[in-house]
Amino acid sequence: MRAPVLILVLAVAAPGCKGEKEPPPSGQKAAGGKPEHKSNIERVQMAVPFGKQVACTGVFDPATFAKASGVEQGEMKDKSLSNKEATTSCAFLRGGTPPKDDVQLRKFQKEGMKLGVLPGDEYCMVTVYCSIPPTSPEEFKATCEKRGDATNDAVGLLACVHQSQRGVENAYTYKVTHPPTRCLLEVMGGPSVTDEGLVQNCTRAAVEDLTPGELSSAPPPPPPSATPPAAPGSPTTPPADKPAKPTK
Repeated sequence: MRAPVLILVLAVAAPGCKGEKEPPPSGQKAAGGKPEHKSNIERVQMAVPFGKQVACTGVFDPATFAKASGVEQGEMKDKSLSNKEATTSCAFLRGGTPPKDDVQLRKFQKEGMKLGVLPGDEYCMVTVYCSIPPTSPEEFKATCEKRGDATNDAVGLLACVHQSQRGVENAYTYKVTHPPTRCLLEVMGGPSVTDEGLVQNCTRAAVEDLTPGELSSAPPPPPPSATPPAAPGSPTTPPADKPAKPTK
């Protein structure tokens, strides 16, 4: 009687054998499968990190604003610390010595000077917001008009213009998106300014003067100035100790 012979057949599938399905290349959908999900989130690189504030002196040049506005160059005041949401906030003042009495004020009126922009007065304020995500021109326009404001391109860019009554005239605030940095610029006239052309000129100066490199490398705003010491003999100065009388 013959012993049964068992034959064991092993089938080894080698890589690349016919019939094996290779995975689809990255980014393509597999046969019969669903396309890979792509995120709709757009990552925006800010010119300045969120929450960081920079000094006006590292961003703007008062001479640029004086030339654009035709106003005598004066001091630039850094008001960034008063607005924590702003990247920087800068007030531009007209140069010269402010009138000190009614005679000088009447002289300014007689010579046709605007009392709203006297020497030493603030003629425009520029506030830069780099932490606000930029929007498309269509969204910018729609948001502006939804607030009841108007749009125009008088400064060479699409601007949202807010108009408010100031006395018997109107005051103007211009908002534009700065293309190189994608920051929002808000430009308004000084407390007594009702000249829209002056605000437009300040807006043009801000757009021209702001650069990504200066914005990212500017130092932080200066700390609030300390109260200057009172002059000797003033009410806040404590009286000096009197010398002791000689004893007899």
